[in-house]
Amino acid sequence: REALTDSAEDAAAAQRALDWSLGWFADPIWKGDYPESMKKKCGARLPSFTDEEKAMIKGTSEFFGLNHYATAYAKQPRGKAKSVSMWGDEQSGGYFDDQEVELIDDCRWKRTDMDWGVVPWGLRKMCEYIQTTYKPMGGILVTENGCAVKEDDVDSAKNDIFRVEFYQTYIAQLHGAIQNGADVRAYFAWSLMDNFEWALGYSKRFGIVRVDYETQERTAKASAKMFGELCKTNVLRLPQALWESSNYVKITPSTHRKSTKDAPPTSEE
Repeated sequence: REALTDSAEDAAAAQRALDWSLGWFADPIWKGDYPESMKKKCGARLPSFTDEEKAMIKGTSEFFGLNHYATAYAKQPRGKAKSVSMWGDEQSGGYFDDQEVELIDDCRWKRTDMDWGVVPWGLRKMCEYIQTTYKPMGGILVTENGCAVKEDDVDSAKNDIFRVEFYQTYIAQLHGAIQNGADVRAYFAWSLMDNFEWALGYSKRFGIVRVDYETQERTAKASAKMFGELCKTNVLRLPQALWESSNYVKITPSTHRKSTKDAPPTSEE
């Protein structure tokens, strides 16, 4: 999460967004307690740890496993914080009131078939944040990162250039995080093969290998061949212009849109 503006209010909102989505689970493991922002906002509704429990849980993870799919700007909402889920339901009260964050995307970002923004620099900043905040002894393992691409037939799947460029830019930015001191030790693409995707079933394809769900025939996509070459040579190749496009560019007031991770755009947006 990136603060939308330089204001102290948006900076605090961005930190709360990180605390609610990451710190809630990571802070007890690496620091021994929940984030201070959560304790302040939730009060007695947030369970507390005894000193014995803190000592028992702190330092119990051998590595930091990160699933990364979405980046968004965060801002202090005007009035009550609420959003719309991916299923069209309004989300307010409880978790959303406590978090008190509005998430914004940049309309210039490319979109996956899930309508999630493609933001390679978000993975870089996330890994750098984890390294600075938690310093995991076993390093950071990116356990999931990938994108759904619309593929109507085998030919379009075999030429999944969108996914090739997605992985090229995300891995390039991950290398940048390593150069900046992030102890990243592994990266796993989601996913090896097209599969059953939660409530969306077989309608979304994340795999670098296409699966014919009728015959179970597997077909390697261009992204699979790119990964194979990367593994064989330990060299990532991508055009200079593509690399440059993956770097951070500040959002402008004219490029705001709702974050689809929480609120899919309406037909009017």
